[in-house]
Amino acid sequence: MGINIAGLPVKYARLSPLSIFYGSEMTLIYIKNNYMKYLHTNLRTVLMMVSFAAGLTTSVYAQDMHMHGMAGMTSNNNVFVDIMNTMMMKMDEVPDGQSASKTFISQMMPHHEGAIAMADYEIRNGKNFDMIQLAKSIKAEQQSELVQMKLLLLQIDHTEQRPSMYGKEMDITMQTMMKNMPAEKLLQDTDISFARVMLPHHQAAVDMARVILKYPENDQVSAFAKQLISNEQIEIEQMSNYINK
Repeated sequence: MGINIAGLPVKYARLSPLSIFYGSEMTLIYIKNNYMKYLHTNLRTVLMMVSFAAGLTTSVYAQDMHMHGMAGMTSNNNVFVDIMNTMMMKMDEVPDGQSASKTFISQMMPHHEGAIAMADYEIRNGKNFDMIQLAKSIKAEQQSELVQMKLLLLQIDHTEQRPSMYGKEMDITMQTMMKNMPAEKLLQDTDISFARVMLPHHQAAVDMARVILKYPENDQVSAFAKQLISNEQIEIEQMSNYINK
């Protein structure tokens, strides 16, 4: 996969590189795998990078993203956009050569983790009661589904060969999500930002679920995909109504 000048995979070039700020000092390093990340030279950043390398549990991931989000308002990017950047990079780290079902679950897990991180920020910083309640609902739902996905990974037949068109169709879902991301000038208010960024995020999850349903390998994965579509379509409608009111 090609790398653009910003250090992100070419197919994700529309999203700006991840910036992590924890104070006035900042050190720019070039990671060997060609991704650019900003690191503040203090213990919290070192611990966070070690944790990412070791593969943290969802709760710690969300906590780290909240810490990043609290400081993210001082960066050039909206905090929700920064969380999406991290999510996309983690999804892109899922290796090729896996079955369609395993790839779907392996990518949907960081996708859910991103939603949890955004919901956490909205719960702590939002002003609108309806959006805060929706964020709480999203967080609870996505945490529950993460547990389901971890169990599903243990049951998936990893020997299935992934259909050649699966990867291309999944790439289209990500490209569509980025195309529908709002301009940052529209992301000045926390509640509006949460709804506007979470909307294409959720739609992408629905689109991903629809793709895996075209390539059924595992009945439980298919049932999970149908459940995901049902849950997230309700939340998409709520966010759309809030934005358009």
